Amino acid sequence: MNKDEVIAELAKIFYQITPEIEFKKINPTIPLRDQVEIDSLDFYRILAEVKKNLNVFVPDSKFRDLKSLDDLASFISGQPNHHL
Repeated sequence: MNKDEVIAELAKIFYQITPEIEFKKINPTIPLRDQVEIDSLDFYRILAEVKKNLNVFVPDSKFRDLKSLDDLASFISGQPNHHL
């Protein structure tokens, strides 16, 4: 799955978890917390859906590295276990 496909899947996940966030307005290179109100619990729920829907586990040790949408999409698209 390429990065654009991952971002499309993330849009679905964000809408499911945080429907109040306008995903299309998120700048992929700016840290999410600087753009939208997303707390740690919502972020964890998003990552749980990533595991469920895309079969990609994000270890706790990576949370700090995944600040922007671009960071998250790059991590997911670089994993060998993902699928649509």
